[in-house]
Amino acid sequence: MMKPMESIHPVDASTVMVLRDGTDGVEVLMLERHLDSDFVGGAYVFPGGKLDVGDHLEDSLWDGIDPAAEAARMGVDARLCLGLYVAAVRETFEEGGLLFARREGKRVSAEELATASFAQARARLNSRKTRWDWTDWLIAERLVLDLGALVWWSWWVTPKGVHRRFDTRFFVAVAPEGQQAGHDDVETVHSVWTTPHRALAAAADGRAMVILPTRKNLEQLCSHRTASQAVEWAAGHTPPRIEPEIATEAGRIIVKHESFGAIEDM
Repeated sequence: MMKPMESIHPVDASTVMVLRDGTDGVEVLMLERHLDSDFVGGAYVFPGGKLDVGDHLEDSLWDGIDPAAEAARMGVDARLCLGLYVAAVRETFEEGGLLFARREGKRVSAEELATASFAQARARLNSRKTRWDWTDWLIAERLVLDLGALVWWSWWVTPKGVHRRFDTRFFVAVAPEGQQAGHDDVETVHSVWTTPHRALAAAADGRAMVILPTRKNLEQLCSHRTASQAVEWAAGHTPPRIEPEIATEAGRIIVKHESFGAIEDM
């Protein structure tokens, strides 16, 4: 028997707002999801996705955070906390082509990302047929993920009553210097660096589909002039858990939460 919608448990997921400084202020990387995607096809989003089993990496393959301390701040256990950070790095590489990692203390370069090994790894992560555990590849390439480059920004949970629910931590990070972002042509079909104001304007006039959590994070990002300022703000801020409600008022379906009131559009 199918469970009622209200009982669907949200899946843990991570999303990353990758930032850089542009001539008109801070810019964020946004990706257009493939129309055939099983979640928000056609929408402009940040790189992200649900956790995989392989996101629980051994200690030698990452550094930059204290999972126990971050777990206490997030209200989860250390294992889940580590998985959320690793998933954020993996999804940014998989969907956006940027890798927060070092080899022998040096940041991964654009030249390294262009090699066959890195291209094949990204393609295997993107495979829709099987999920690939990248542990052996990270070891062979002598890579250490730089989890400290990411800072927790916000926390959104899909409302009850939706057929797919996610418990998503949004992170923020400054783009790795020298690397070039690009969509994967699998889950995403277009990539763009844009200011939050431009992205919101495109959503408002119908030129881009941007779902509610993405819009609200863009609105929050608008108050920061530089990428580093946004990251610094996030480091001193503990995000609240936001789980909107879906309701019907005067024959209209609305989404509401105390942080933003009631609106008609998810």
